[in-house]
Amino acid sequence: MVGQELLLNSLIFLGSILVLLFVRRLFFGFIKKSSHDYAVMLLRVLRLPSLFWAIIISLYLTVELNPGQLSGYSSVVEKVLISLLILSITSFFSNLLPELLQVYISKANLKFPRTGIVFVIIKLFVFILGVITLLSYFGIQVAHFITTLGIAGLAVSLALQGTLSNIFSGLNLIASRQIEVGDFIRLENGEEGYVEDITWMNTVIRRRDNNLVVVPNSRLVNSIVINYGKPTPSMNITVSVVIPYSSDLEKAERLALEVAREVQKTVEGADPSFEPSVRYSAFTEFGITLNITLRVLNPDSQFLIRHEFIKRLKKAYEREGIAFIQLLVPPFRSA
Repeated sequence: MVGQELLLNSLIFLGSILVLLFVRRLFFGFIKKSSHDYAVMLLRVLRLPSLFWAIIISLYLTVELNPGQLSGYSSVVEKVLISLLILSITSFFSNLLPELLQVYISKANLKFPRTGIVFVIIKLFVFILGVITLLSYFGIQVAHFITTLGIAGLAVSLALQGTLSNIFSGLNLIASRQIEVGDFIRLENGEEGYVEDITWMNTVIRRRDNNLVVVPNSRLVNSIVINYGKPTPSMNITVSVVIPYSSDLEKAERLALEVAREVQKTVEGADPSFEPSVRYSAFTEFGITLNITLRVLNPDSQFLIRHEFIKRLKKAYEREGIAFIQLLVPPFRSA
């Protein structure tokens, strides 16, 4: 009798698991036909949990269809199996959601920090939901548990207000993509340099002297920032000179334009497709101000372009007998 019961249970278990494994195989075969990133990710995350689910469901069906000597313990066995199923589903979603976020980040070309605090938070949130579901299944009141979590969360948020502010500001910076790693920016306090890294807590800027400036994300979000990397890294620079009243303004303008065009076409780092601009702008005590605008392909090139233009303009003016006075160079500005 016991042998027959064991044989029947074995047949039920084997039959159930074979059917479920066949369905699993068909489902995976359907997913494999898709080359979509999400399909590949789902296949990777689902492979092990689906096998575990097939075993749990087969055991559950075996106990339900032929409890036999376990009839007195069927409810206990059922609770154990369903508990394992809830925990495994919780584990599955705690792995699935971070993977989904990772695929989205890759497809959207977002530059997330190297640390994985967001993924940890997602996993913790899913785990808490799983625990609440499990407690509810056993008939345990979870209202007090949720209230306790809420109070604890409020206390933690108040204690870590500054930290959380920096974290959410970092998320805002990353998601908005207004400032990205590699951009050349200038802060409202005058600090400028290339964005080296954006972490959850702060943004690291490398200055031209190779020193690092670490700015808390909350400070950066709430300040005025000039981003010379947006919409493109190219930018205009202006060199100003004063042409004495006694000089030929037409000739001075023509020579400046010729030199500017030559620099734009021949000096590395200049934008060869840009047409320089030469404009008189104001009367001064010593003469008339002439502004020459050039364009560079990136912020680092501005110094070489300015250097070459000043040298060549001086030679051209000296050759043609035009006197001039160079003014202070105004700050560069983006195109």
